[in-house]
Amino acid sequence: MVELDKTKTQQFCYKYMDHEGVQREATIDVIIPYDDSLEELTTQVLAQMDPMMRLLDENIGIEKVLQKFIDVENQKFRDEYAEELLEKVRNNEIDVEEIIRETERHYKEELIQFADRVGPSDEDIFAQSFHRLVHSSSLEEILKKERAYSKVIANMTKEMDKEVETLNNTQQEEMESKINQLDITTTPEDINNLLAQQYSTQNYVRKRYESELEAKIGHQKNEYRHWITSQVSELFQSSPVSTPLGNRSSMFISQQPSMEESFTIHLGSQLKHMHNIRILSSNVNDLCSPLYADESLNGLNMALGLYSSSLCGVVVLTPSVQAQANKDIIKNANMSTEFHFNQIDDQLEKIEQQIRQLNINSSSTPSTKSLSTASTDVSLNSADGTDVATNGSDKNQSLQSSASNSPIKTSAKLKTGDFFITKHSNLSQSHVIFHLISDEPINAPSEINSRHPVILGLRNILKTASRHDVTTLTIPALLRHEMSEDMTVQWCMRRAELVFKCAKGFMIESASWGGAELSTLQLLLPHDISEELFSTLASMVPNVFRVANPKILVDTTK
Repeated sequence: MVELDKTKTQQFCYKYMDHEGVQREATIDVIIPYDDSLEELTTQVLAQMDPMMRLLDENIGIEKVLQKFIDVENQKFRDEYAEELLEKVRNNEIDVEEIIRETERHYKEELIQFADRVGPSDEDIFAQSFHRLVHSSSLEEILKKERAYSKVIANMTKEMDKEVETLNNTQQEEMESKINQLDITTTPEDINNLLAQQYSTQNYVRKRYESELEAKIGHQKNEYRHWITSQVSELFQSSPVSTPLGNRSSMFISQQPSMEESFTIHLGSQLKHMHNIRILSSNVNDLCSPLYADESLNGLNMALGLYSSSLCGVVVLTPSVQAQANKDIIKNANMSTEFHFNQIDDQLEKIEQQIRQLNINSSSTPSTKSLSTASTDVSLNSADGTDVATNGSDKNQSLQSSASNSPIKTSAKLKTGDFFITKHSNLSQSHVIFHLISDEPINAPSEINSRHPVILGLRNILKTASRHDVTTLTIPALLRHEMSEDMTVQWCMRRAELVFKCAKGFMIESASWGGAELSTLQLLLPHDISEELFSTLASMVPNVFRVANPKILVDTTK
C-alpha cells in the first residue's frame, strides 16, 4: 500500500494597517491538520506585528480570523485525503483487510469494551465451580436439580412425539379415504393438494415444538450455570463438611449387562502396567441411555468424572452411507439439556461443516491430508493416523468447552476407519462417543486383518483417548453391534481373537504415546449373543491378554 502524506504546511497571512497608515503583513507556517493551541499561533502572529498595534483592542480579532483559516484548511485537507484514499481503493492499491486489522488492534488497545478478556472465561469459571460442588455435600442437590430439568424436557419431547404420531395416523386415514375415492369424487390433483397440506401441517407442528424445546433448553442452561456459580460462593462462605463418597454409593444404579466377566492383566515389556479387561453383552444404546431415565440418582459417577482425568468413552459403529450418529443415541441425548457442551445437534452441525471444508481442501490440494482449526470443539480423525480436525486444546479441556435428526449430508463423505467425536454429560455411561465409520455388510461377514481401516481406526481412537484422559473405553469386540445368522461360531472366534490381539498391541504401544493410561477396556458383544458363544469368547480373554494369576509358594522345609 502506498502511504499518503499525513500532514502538509499551509501559510497563514494576516494583513493590517500600522499606526502610520502603512499596510503590512504578518505570516506564519501552520501544519495542517492543526489541533494544537490557537493562542500559541496568535502569539506568533502578534510577534511579527508593529509593537504599537499589539496594544490596540481591534487587533483582538486576529484569533477569530486564524480560527476560521484553520477550520477551512483542516476540512479541505481531510476531503482531499479521503478522496485520494477512495481512488487508491478503486485502483486496488490499498489492502483494506490490513486497515481493518489495524483498526481492530487500536480499538482493543485503547477501549476497554473491545479489549481481550484477561483471566478465566465464563466456561472456565463454570467448570471450576461445578468441579468443586460435585466434590462437596451439594452433589445430591445438583443431581436432583438436573433430574427436575430433565423431566421437563423429556415430557415436552414425549408430548411432541405423541402429537406427531396422532397427526400421522389421522393424516394416513384421511389419505386412504381419498385414495379409495380416486376417480369417483377425488382427482389426482386433490390428492397432491392434500399431500402438500399434510406436509405443511406436520412441518408446522414439529417446528413449533422444536422452537419451544430450544427456548426451554437455553433457559435451563443459563439458569443452571448461574445457580452453580452462585452456589460455590455460598458453599465456601459456610465451609460445609464434604460428604464422603462412600455414603453416596447407593445413589448410583446403572443398567447391568445381561452377561459379563472381568479380568486383571499386566502389560508392558519392562515396566508392567495393570489394566482391567471387562467383556460384556449389552446393547450399545444402553451405554448411551438418558442419564435420568429412571427414578434413581444414577448420575453420580458421570458427574464426578466429568471434569476429571478419568473420562468414559464408547465406540459406536456407523455406516458411511448414513455418516450420522446413531438415531437412538441422538434421541437419548436430546431427552435432556446438555449443560456442559453444545447440544448434539450443534456438535454434528459443526462436524458436517468441517467435513465439507476438508472435502473442499482435498479436491483443491489432493496432497493435503489434514486440517486443524482452533475454534471448533469437535474432533474428526482419519484411518491413516492423520488428525483430520482437532480443537487445539489439551487433554480433557478439549472435551469440556465446545448432529441432530438431520444427518451429515452424503456429499460430506467419510471413509471406512474415519471417526468423529461427540461429547456428553447427559448420557448414563459415556462422556465421549467415538462414531467409527464401518461399511461391513450385515448379512455377509467378511474376513479382515490387522491392517484393515476399521482396525486402524480403533488404534487412532485409543491414541485420541490417551491424549484426552479417556481412561475407560468400550469397543465392539466383533466390530458388530448385532448378531446375524451368517455369523458362525468359528467366524466369531476368529474375529474376536483378531480384535483382542490388536487391542492388546495398541495398549502396549500406548505406553510410548504419553498422556493418560487406559485403565479399563470393555469388550462389548452384541446383546443377542447366545450364552454358549459368550462363554467361549470370554474364555479367550485370559489366553490372549495373559491374565495375571497369583503364584502360590509352598514352604517345603517344614
